[in-house]
Amino acid sequence: MLKKDERISKRKELEEIKAAGEMISTPLFGLVWKKGKESKMKKFVAIVSKRISKKAVERNQIRRRLMEAVRKNKGIFPEGFRGIFLVKKNILGKKSGEIEECLKKLFNPPTH
Repeated sequence: MLKKDERISKRKELEEIKAAGEMISTPLFGLVWKKGKESKMKKFVAIVSKRISKKAVERNQIRRRLMEAVRKNKGIFPEGFRGIFLVKKNILGKKSGEIEECLKKLFNPPTH
């Protein structure tokens, strides 16, 4: 689990990132992100809609797996990173390793 100061919790901050952020998409999730100027701290949040699963247990499990992958790979994100992960239905049934691989490909594109 991410530390409390590494999580985005204020609605104002969420709205600011959504308004001015850049969108990146993968098969498992979309990422709206913005580089913050005020701090070098990296902050994240995962949003799992009821459209993904009606069961809260499944939504929480997805959120935990994604945030654990983020925690393990914080080094791939630039300083001051603020990111909102918008989970897609394809993530259902995926293992932690598959989520982590998708995350790594996002910021470390394959070299030819």
